[in-house]
Amino acid sequence: MTIRKLRIVEFIIIGLVVNSLDNVIAVKYAAGAELNWGILARIFIFVVPFAILSELIVDHPEFWKKIMRFLKVEVEQVERKVK
Repeated sequence: MTIRKLRIVEFIIIGLVVNSLDNVIAVKYAAGAELNWGILARIFIFVVPFAILSELIVDHPEFWKKIMRFLKVEVEQVERKVK
């Protein structure tokens, strides 16, 4: 299995399925709401963007390299201004 396929499987299983179940449990027990297709559709609509953000963007191998490079540039600029 290629890395790309593995990331898609991870996105589907962890990002969509597990997060959806987590939200269903929260809605059912914390809010005490009656589960129906409308509630499940709303849960899924809210899960998809967060799953994309967490599993496909933040967990990408290059993401933290880019963030650290960006922060390093910012730190150097601040240090120059202080001196």
